[in-house]
Amino acid sequence: MKLKVILNDAMRFAVSDWYNFLVLGVILLLVDHLIDLSAPSLIDGLWDIFLVLVIIFLSFIEVGYGFRIVEETVEGSSRPPGFHNLRNLFWHGIKESLVLIAYFIIPLILAVFGISEFVELINLDLSPLITDYALVLAIIFFLCFNIMLQGAILTMAHHEGSIRSGFNLPLVFRKIRKVGLKNMLIVSIITIVVLYIVKQIIFDTLHGLPYPESMVSEIISTLIIAPFLMIFTTRLVGLMDVPVDEE
Repeated sequence: MKLKVILNDAMRFAVSDWYNFLVLGVILLLVDHLIDLSAPSLIDGLWDIFLVLVIIFLSFIEVGYGFRIVEETVEGSSRPPGFHNLRNLFWHGIKESLVLIAYFIIPLILAVFGISEFVELINLDLSPLITDYALVLAIIFFLCFNIMLQGAILTMAHHEGSIRSGFNLPLVFRKIRKVGLKNMLIVSIITIVVLYIVKQIIFDTLHGLPYPESMVSEIISTLIIAPFLMIFTTRLVGLMDVPVDEE
């Protein structure tokens, strides 16, 4: 599928259902503000425990909704999914979070630990080199493991969200070969570019406004911009695995 077609589809898809769009925005807004409420204090009472449980629940619903977009996209859907069956969304959110940890966070920790141990072993000060090329290293790391993560998510989307399929490396690599390493690389680069530009130009500008404009801008960015980015990027992932004749 041509890149222009995918981008146009993802943008139209993101704004084609304002009800579910705003529901996702409200969830993101609630998570953001509940975290601000619970952050200043330690968990020392029932109210704090309740806030943490609500944050965890809504966060998994958010992640599960992203997976549902990918799942229904590869099945040929052209409309954003609803928030029905919250139990299913919550469970899928847990499974995708575990896959994210396995394919992204754990390798990141191991990479940082490995580099630090290597530097200590050879007894050389590589901090200036690492500092100069930190952004390049971060981008390379993101691209490599994001491709693996995309392969795992797409594999799960074709197996009813089975977490076992997400960790079945032969299936994952088969999916990467089928979709195409080039396509996955392009989508990963688009994700980096879009998120970076939006953060630098929109989020930082809005958050730099004086009060009360800053509070209004924060609500707008969380309620409108953040859900658009989430729906747009997850739709892109699903579209990579959709045959041309289904569009």
